[in-house]
Amino acid sequence: MAKRLYTAEQAAAILQEDSDSSSSSEWEDLDESDAEWLPMEESDSFSESDSDSESSEPPPAQRARREVQGRGSDTESASEGGSPVPTTSNANVRGQRAARPKRSKPVREHLPYDIAHPQWSTPNMEAPNIPPFTARSGLLVNTQNMQPIDYFSLFLTDTFLDCICEQTNLYAQQKIADNPTAYLARKWVPTTTPELKVFLGLTFNMGLAPKPKLCQFWSTKSIHCMPIYSAAMPRGRYTLLLRCLHFNNNEEQQLHRDDPAFDRLFKLRPIIKHLNETFKEAYMPEKNLAIDESLVPFHGRLGIKQYIPNKRARYGIKVYKLCESGSGYTFTFKIYEGKDSLIEPAGCPPYMGTIERVVLDLLNPLLHQGYHLYVDNFYTSVPLFKFLFSVQTPACGTVRANRKGLPPQVVSKKLKKGETCSQRSNELLALKFKDNRDVLVLTTIHSEATTTVRSRREHRVKPVAIVDYNKFMGAVDLADQVMAPYRIDRKRKAWYKKVAINLMQVAIQNSFVLYNKSGNKGAYLDFLEEIITSLIHESGQPATNQDLVSENVIRLEGNHFPAPIPPTPSKKYPQKKCRICRKNGVRRDTRYHCPKCPSKLGMCLNPCFEVYHTAVRF
Repeated sequence: MAKRLYTAEQAAAILQEDSDSSSSSEWEDLDESDAEWLPMEESDSFSESDSDSESSEPPPAQRARREVQGRGSDTESASEGGSPVPTTSNANVRGQRAARPKRSKPVREHLPYDIAHPQWSTPNMEAPNIPPFTARSGLLVNTQNMQPIDYFSLFLTDTFLDCICEQTNLYAQQKIADNPTAYLARKWVPTTTPELKVFLGLTFNMGLAPKPKLCQFWSTKSIHCMPIYSAAMPRGRYTLLLRCLHFNNNEEQQLHRDDPAFDRLFKLRPIIKHLNETFKEAYMPEKNLAIDESLVPFHGRLGIKQYIPNKRARYGIKVYKLCESGSGYTFTFKIYEGKDSLIEPAGCPPYMGTIERVVLDLLNPLLHQGYHLYVDNFYTSVPLFKFLFSVQTPACGTVRANRKGLPPQVVSKKLKKGETCSQRSNELLALKFKDNRDVLVLTTIHSEATTTVRSRREHRVKPVAIVDYNKFMGAVDLADQVMAPYRIDRKRKAWYKKVAINLMQVAIQNSFVLYNKSGNKGAYLDFLEEIITSLIHESGQPATNQDLVSENVIRLEGNHFPAPIPPTPSKKYPQKKCRICRKNGVRRDTRYHCPKCPSKLGMCLNPCFEVYHTAVRF
């Protein structure tokens, strides 16, 4: 059905009429889908953005539309005054899914006039009065004589691993109680912290040499076999641990998932809280910081899954990160929970939008210390930068041309390549630079000064603000680039396990930063291999050949020749049971064995020796 268009005057006149008049029949003919009032082209338009709004009173056309939309199929007109009265029936049509109740967002005030309408003027090459940097950056822990596994243990402590073991065992018992006859009930044995370390070591090692299927890591085929897996843990035990891996007690979350207060990250809440605390306790970042999004790849069905086209994975779970610009150290992070999530950082003005609240929540421990923040156009806004400067945290970032409060002289200015124009409002500088395309920058750190940089064998003049933005903005991308070649991207139905393993890899990357900050040198791959070796072999020393090498691989490689079993003090001609004959149900002793195989098992010369060293599956 076509939408009916009314001007503001027509809508106001209809609303002023009594419900008993002739116009009441027109109200009754409207259903909920048609009750949409739009202003005509000649009427004044009004728009509200997520970052700010200009008026506290909506125009008549919008007010009329909101009142009409409130009169739906589940409201009735009162006998007097025509005010809508909700009906007592809340039944849904059979087969129709009930609407999910939305969370109540915090009441957001309108922007103060001086922030919504800043006064812009021509700049005079004067930089703002930047607050001094007062934080004591550097290591907060003693790292003398520490090995790579010790840096990793700063974040994933033995106490926290004990908690994971406890929750994993509890979850397994809950699954067994639900189905006592299942395979899990017959095979499950409670896990321990040393076994969990081996599990994590094997999991991290899967990122070094990925395979199409999980079972191929335990394959006995020569083209797939990796002896460390079968030597460290049976495949069945690994899959059971992966199936039962858990971080929080499900029974403590009593709310239904449709409840507005339901915590979407309840399963991950302990590891999120623990890592955020340990990241802050181990290191204080240097002056330049950056906030950006990282993406944990996930293609399954999930309410908080996001699509970010400029990321390589595109689909996944978005993680906001605050990182140090020089090293990529992740100081704190926040996982996206949905657009209706409630974020209430301490000291946040009530007129801030959701994105501004995310930035203030990440920056909260570092305010009033003179840190310099760099963000992209997803976060940059006039209210955010003005407030950050008031708490001694200047910022710089690219900005979208449709953001409110920007000077129109700069936004609409046509420039030639290499030209610059700018306007200043107290500490805030809006700058536009024409490169291959127009670049808009908002900053409370820089003036409009320019510098000469070398680009593609030529020297070019660029604003200092843009040069510093390109230099310090890539902190999150730097952290992702370090982990990308060794990321564990195996498909999993349980999304929270994939996120948890990704957060543990972030902990490894942070421990590598601390390793370098302590004066050590080396590649990330070598550091990662040392951690994996220490996790699988808790002593940190390489195990013997008997422990590392799988019998199923050695028996198929190289040249094997039978040899007599060496004599012992008690027997001149000792014998062993033939392993192949015994497997076939025949009891037979032999005087020969294979000295090259790790187990040096006894075998008959013919045909057992040949069968054992040629059969792919034995």
